[in-house]
Amino acid sequence: MYNNENTETATPVTKKPRGRPAKVEKDIFIQMWNNATSLNDVASTVGMPSTSVSVKASLLRKSGHQLKKFRRGRRAKVK
Repeated sequence: MYNNENTETATPVTKKPRGRPAKVEKDIFIQMWNNATSLNDVASTVGMPSTSVSVKASLLRKSGHQLKKFRRGRRAKVK
């Protein structure tokens, strides 16, 4: 009734990586962050919003990478 000659074995399915690919590699981002003078410098260099850049830095710190912390708030006005 069934013909075993035409049966094919199932090919393994490769899984796609989750999420979208990073705009900047981790090592390059860490080097740019540690050499920058402000959050806005990094954001303009990478081409991402400053909030996204700060979240990326925070997640890298949580995973054990050493990134410097920028001072919060605005700079004081010079009279």
